[in-house]
Amino acid sequence: MRDSDAMPNALSGPRNRRRLTSVTFAVAPHDDVAAPVRFRWDADTEILSASIVDRRGGGSVATTVELEGNDGSWVTLELRAGRLCGIEVAVWPPVKARSILTPPSVTTSGHATLPSAVLGATISDVEVDTLLAAESDRLERTFHLRVGQPRRSRAVRVGQSILLELDDADQLAGLWLLNVPPVPLHS
Repeated sequence: MRDSDAMPNALSGPRNRRRLTSVTFAVAPHDDVAAPVRFRWDADTEILSASIVDRRGGGSVATTVELEGNDGSWVTLELRAGRLCGIEVAVWPPVKARSILTPPSVTTSGHATLPSAVLGATISDVEVDTLLAAESDRLERTFHLRVGQPRRSRAVRVGQSILLELDDADQLAGLWLLNVPPVPLHS
Protein backbone atom coordinates (compact mmCIF):
# COMPACT_ATOMS: atom_id res chain seq x y z
CA MET A 1 0.00 0.00 0.00
CA ARG A 2 1.36 3.41 -0.91
CA ASP A 3 0.88 6.52 1.24
CA SER A 4 -0.01 9.29 -1.21
CA ASP A 5 1.25 11.93 1.24
CA ALA A 6 4.68 10.35 1.64
CA MET A 7 7.57 11.98 -0.14
CA PRO A 8 8.44 10.05 -3.33
CA ASN A 9 12.08 9.76 -2.26
CA ALA A 10 11.09 7.77 0.81
CA LEU A 11 10.44 4.83 -1.51
CA SER A 12 13.20 5.36 -4.04
CA GLY A 13 16.16 5.59 -1.65
CA PRO A 14 18.56 8.38 -0.75
CA ARG A 15 19.13 11.28 -3.10
CA ASN A 16 22.58 11.94 -4.47
CA ARG A 17 24.16 15.10 -3.02
CA ARG A 18 27.13 17.25 -3.94
CA ARG A 19 28.87 19.66 -1.52
CA LEU A 20 30.25 22.96 -2.86
CA THR A 21 31.50 26.29 -1.50
CA SER A 22 29.72 28.37 -4.17
CA VAL A 23 27.09 27.89 -6.84
CA THR A 24 27.13 29.20 -10.39
CA PHE A 25 24.06 30.06 -12.46
CA ALA A 26 23.66 30.51 -16.19
CA VAL A 27 21.15 33.16 -17.25
CA ALA A 28 19.02 32.86 -20.37
CA PRO A 29 17.89 36.46 -20.97
CA HIS A 30 14.32 37.06 -22.12
CA ASP A 31 12.14 40.06 -22.93
CA ASP A 32 8.95 38.52 -21.54
CA VAL A 33 7.17 40.02 -18.56
CA ALA A 34 8.72 38.53 -15.43
CA ALA A 35 6.67 35.71 -13.95
CA PRO A 36 4.61 36.45 -10.83
CA VAL A 37 5.91 35.33 -7.45
CA ARG A 38 3.78 33.79 -4.72
CA PHE A 39 4.97 34.35 -1.15
CA ARG A 40 3.87 32.27 1.82
CA TRP A 41 4.83 32.64 5.47
CA ASP A 42 4.47 29.76 7.89
CA ALA A 43 3.00 31.56 10.91
CA ASP A 44 4.36 29.03 13.41
CA THR A 45 7.96 28.88 12.18
CA GLU A 46 8.45 32.12 10.20
CA ILE A 47 9.66 30.09 7.21
CA LEU A 48 9.25 32.21 4.09
CA SER A 49 8.61 30.50 0.75
CA ALA A 50 8.67 32.31 -2.58
CA SER A 51 7.53 30.46 -5.70
CA ILE A 52 8.00 31.75 -9.22
CA VAL A 53 4.96 30.84 -11.32
CA ASP A 54 6.31 28.37 -13.89
CA ARG A 55 4.22 28.49 -17.03
CA ARG A 56 5.98 25.45 -18.49
CA GLY A 57 3.79 23.20 -16.33
CA GLY A 58 4.40 19.61 -15.34
CA GLY A 59 6.90 18.10 -13.00
CA SER A 60 7.78 18.73 -9.41
CA VAL A 61 10.91 20.17 -7.89
CA ALA A 62 13.70 17.91 -9.06
CA THR A 63 16.75 19.62 -7.59
CA THR A 64 17.49 21.67 -4.51
CA VAL A 65 20.45 23.89 -3.74
CA GLU A 66 20.78 24.21 0.02
CA LEU A 67 22.73 27.26 1.17
CA GLU A 68 24.00 26.47 4.64
CA GLY A 69 25.38 29.36 6.66
CA ASN A 70 28.12 28.78 9.21
CA ASP A 71 25.74 30.23 11.85
CA GLY A 72 23.10 27.52 11.25
CA SER A 73 21.05 29.57 8.79
CA TRP A 74 19.55 27.65 5.92
CA VAL A 75 18.09 28.79 2.56
CA THR A 76 16.87 26.36 -0.09
CA LEU A 77 16.73 27.18 -3.79
CA GLU A 78 14.28 24.97 -5.68
CA LEU A 79 14.78 24.09 -9.33
CA ARG A 80 12.55 22.38 -11.89
CA ALA A 81 14.20 21.08 -15.05
CA GLY A 82 17.32 22.95 -13.92
CA ARG A 83 15.53 26.35 -13.73
CA LEU A 84 15.18 28.31 -10.48
CA CYS A 85 11.52 28.21 -9.46
CA GLY A 86 11.51 28.91 -5.73
CA ILE A 87 13.28 30.02 -2.58
CA GLU A 88 12.64 28.95 0.99
CA VAL A 89 14.24 30.68 3.95
CA ALA A 90 13.99 27.96 6.59
CA VAL A 91 16.37 29.34 9.23
CA TRP A 92 17.07 33.06 9.00
CA PRO A 93 20.52 34.47 9.61
CA PRO A 94 20.38 37.50 11.96
CA VAL A 95 18.43 40.18 10.03
CA LYS A 96 19.70 43.77 10.22
CA ALA A 97 16.85 46.26 9.94
CA ARG A 98 17.61 49.27 7.75
CA SER A 99 15.52 52.43 7.63
CA ILE A 100 15.74 52.24 3.83
CA LEU A 101 16.83 49.26 1.75
CA THR A 102 16.97 49.92 -1.99
CA PRO A 103 17.38 46.99 -4.38
CA PRO A 104 20.05 47.28 -7.08
CA SER A 105 19.23 48.29 -10.64
CA VAL A 106 18.36 45.28 -12.76
CA THR A 107 20.77 44.65 -15.63
CA THR A 108 18.74 41.88 -17.28
CA SER A 109 15.69 39.68 -16.88
CA GLY A 110 15.99 35.99 -17.49
CA HIS A 111 15.70 32.41 -16.37
CA ALA A 112 18.44 31.23 -14.02
CA THR A 113 19.60 27.65 -14.48
CA LEU A 114 22.28 25.46 -12.98
CA PRO A 115 24.81 24.45 -15.61
CA SER A 116 24.69 20.68 -16.22
CA ALA A 117 28.36 20.44 -15.20
CA VAL A 118 27.34 21.40 -11.64
CA LEU A 119 24.77 18.62 -11.39
CA GLY A 120 26.27 15.87 -13.53
CA ALA A 121 24.15 12.91 -14.54
CA THR A 122 23.46 11.53 -11.06
CA ILE A 123 23.38 14.54 -8.70
CA SER A 124 19.94 15.58 -7.50
CA ASP A 125 20.81 18.00 -4.66
CA VAL A 126 23.61 20.46 -4.02
CA GLU A 127 24.76 21.72 -0.60
CA VAL A 128 26.72 24.98 -0.45
CA ASP A 129 28.64 25.85 2.71
CA THR A 130 28.84 29.64 2.79
CA LEU A 131 28.41 32.81 4.79
CA LEU A 132 24.80 34.05 4.84
CA ALA A 133 23.78 37.55 5.95
CA ALA A 134 20.38 39.24 5.83
CA GLU A 135 18.98 42.74 5.95
CA SER A 136 15.50 44.16 5.54
CA ASP A 137 13.76 47.47 5.29
CA ARG A 138 12.00 48.79 8.37
CA LEU A 139 8.63 47.30 7.33
CA GLU A 140 10.15 43.93 6.35
CA ARG A 141 8.75 44.08 2.81
CA THR A 142 12.19 43.99 1.15
CA PHE A 143 14.81 41.42 2.12
CA HIS A 144 18.39 41.08 0.94
CA LEU A 145 20.19 37.81 1.59
CA ARG A 146 23.92 38.04 0.92
CA VAL A 147 25.70 34.83 -0.07
CA GLY A 148 29.42 34.72 0.71
CA GLN A 149 31.66 37.75 1.15
CA PRO A 150 30.45 41.11 -0.26
CA ARG A 151 31.64 41.57 -3.84
CA ARG A 152 30.76 43.35 -7.05
CA SER A 153 27.68 41.86 -8.66
CA ARG A 154 24.89 42.49 -11.15
CA ALA A 155 21.16 42.04 -10.53
CA VAL A 156 19.11 39.64 -12.65
CA ARG A 157 15.31 39.64 -12.38
CA VAL A 158 14.11 36.01 -12.32
CA GLY A 159 10.56 36.78 -11.14
CA GLN A 160 8.52 39.94 -10.57
CA SER A 161 9.65 40.06 -6.95
CA ILE A 162 12.92 38.10 -6.98
CA LEU A 163 16.36 39.33 -8.01
CA LEU A 164 19.52 37.24 -8.07
CA GLU A 165 22.90 38.91 -7.60
CA LEU A 166 25.61 37.23 -9.66
CA ASP A 167 29.29 38.14 -9.50
CA ASP A 168 31.71 38.38 -12.45
CA ALA A 169 32.08 34.57 -12.47
CA ASP A 170 28.26 34.11 -12.43
CA GLN A 171 28.43 32.79 -8.87
CA LEU A 172 25.49 33.55 -6.60
CA ALA A 173 26.31 36.63 -4.49
CA GLY A 174 22.84 37.42 -3.14
CA LEU A 175 19.05 37.23 -3.34
CA TRP A 176 16.51 40.04 -3.14
CA LEU A 177 12.91 39.34 -2.15
CA LEU A 178 10.69 42.33 -2.95
CA ASN A 179 7.10 43.21 -1.98
CA VAL A 180 7.01 40.46 0.66
CA PRO A 181 3.71 40.31 2.54
CA PRO A 182 3.80 40.80 6.32
CA VAL A 183 4.42 37.86 8.62
CA PRO A 184 1.00 36.62 9.81
CA LEU A 185 0.19 37.22 13.45
CA HIS A 186 -0.10 34.20 15.73
CA SER A 187 -3.67 33.46 16.75
